[in-house]
Amino acid sequence: MKELEAGKTLNLKRLMMAAAMTACVVSHAFAATPRKENVIMHDQITLGDVFDGVRDNADYSLAPAPAPGRSVTLNAGDLARISEAFHLGWAPDGSLQQVVIRRSSREIGAHDIQQALQKKLAEELKGGKLELELSDPSVSFRVPDGTDKTVNVESLTYDAARGEFKATVSAAPAPEIKKEVKGRFYSISRLPVLKTPLRQGDVISAHDIDYIDIRAADISPGMVVDAAKLVGQTPRRGISALKPITAGDVQLPLIIKKGDLVTMMLKSDILSLTAQGRALESGSAGEVVRVMNTSSKQVVEGVIAGPQTVSIRPLANTL
Repeated sequence: MKELEAGKTLNLKRLMMAAAMTACVVSHAFAATPRKENVIMHDQITLGDVFDGVRDNADYSLAPAPAPGRSVTLNAGDLARISEAFHLGWAPDGSLQQVVIRRSSREIGAHDIQQALQKKLAEELKGGKLELELSDPSVSFRVPDGTDKTVNVESLTYDAARGEFKATVSAAPAPEIKKEVKGRFYSISRLPVLKTPLRQGDVISAHDIDYIDIRAADISPGMVVDAAKLVGQTPRRGISALKPITAGDVQLPLIIKKGDLVTMMLKSDILSLTAQGRALESGSAGEVVRVMNTSSKQVVEGVIAGPQTVSIRPLANTL
């Protein structure tokens, strides 16, 4: 790679010298000054890019500019030959003098490449949200400054079962530069969560619910995926905001608490009886709890039928 870069620099200098020596210029002698370092945006190195104070032929093209983000260095000998060819009246005062010409650029980074691949994969897989991971998160392009950051997906192959892909991508401003990339992709699902933390006793409403994106493979069997199954529930304990919720994290609101006085109801085809009892357990509507008759001290089981009301099972023939 270093030999290749060295070869490119040598060819660039040869082009520059050839342009200087064949330039038909007629100018009056005056002293110009090498710029030391110059950052250019255009694709040609001009005489004015190398020397400051050039009055004539400053726009004369000496050679193609280096690739975006790259640079070329002209030493004292290079500068002396250019000065002589253009009658600039400058001569080096030491062998360490040089001019660095750097091509300005902007980066098309891994995030831009990832976004383009994600869009293309979603089209190939007929919808659905995806998340991608590049095997090389440092992959990037350097393109000319002032150009857009569009990434073209030249080719794409993938294994949907394994969640793996390979692709060839290029930068729209520099389509000749191509990169091979590979990585993994994951199907993304929306999971209902709480906007703010809630405590036991708080009843969850539709306004309390938000959504987060989560990899489908990370959804465990116990997680609640349907927001409707959260509405009207209450946390068994505190639930944090924006975190997955399991079925065991919620329950129906308690309408009877342990120690509450309740009405015990026994109904059958031939009779209807009521008595006062004390709840020995807390529970929600429809749950079975144990209740003690406050008069007889008999303990029976019943289904919570409403606030402070327990329907005694028909097998219990005594209240």
